[in-house]
Amino acid sequence: MLADAAFSSKPFIQGVVDLGFQGFIGIPGNRTTTTGVQLKSLQKQGMKIELPDLLGIPIWVCWIWLKTKTGKEQRFVISTAPRSPANIRQTGKRRWKIEAFFKTLKSRFGFGRFGQHSKMGVLRYLRLSLLSYQICHFEHVDSQQEVTSCWPDWGALARTVRQKLCGWVRLSELKAELKALNDVLDAISII
Repeated sequence: MLADAAFSSKPFIQGVVDLGFQGFIGIPGNRTTTTGVQLKSLQKQGMKIELPDLLGIPIWVCWIWLKTKTGKEQRFVISTAPRSPANIRQTGKRRWKIEAFFKTLKSRFGFGRFGQHSKMGVLRYLRLSLLSYQICHFEHVDSQQEVTSCWPDWGALARTVRQKLCGWVRLSELKAELKALNDVLDAISII
């Protein structure tokens, strides 16, 4: 299970372990081990540590250096199962692809304007947003001549899909409006 540092709380990690899952979870570098050492002060990748609020749960820690606009930033990933440092880093990096997916959902598919308050409303909104994403993804796959690794322009894809799937609705509205205008013009010409 991959999770962001926002989910590095005791109840979440304990729940992952209790359910029998293996967790790869981002964690802030200022967390301290039972020996009082902060994670950002550790020298060896893949060390087995214990956190004070998770006594009895062995955790292995690694870090990743991410490029930023100002240089490099150190991010920490813990594993609830014994894994090699390379495996922990590789699995932890996969979370960024998931993060990019959610960023796309928020910016292009309406998750940023989420305002549902009931469980049913949340489920409906989630289903519609994911369906929109999936339809646009299929349009992207169908329109590609060769596979590229770059992200598509989701806004352009959404407009294309809307025109393909819903263009007839707008066209029928325009035809109805044109008929109403012609009826008015015909009535005026009779007078």
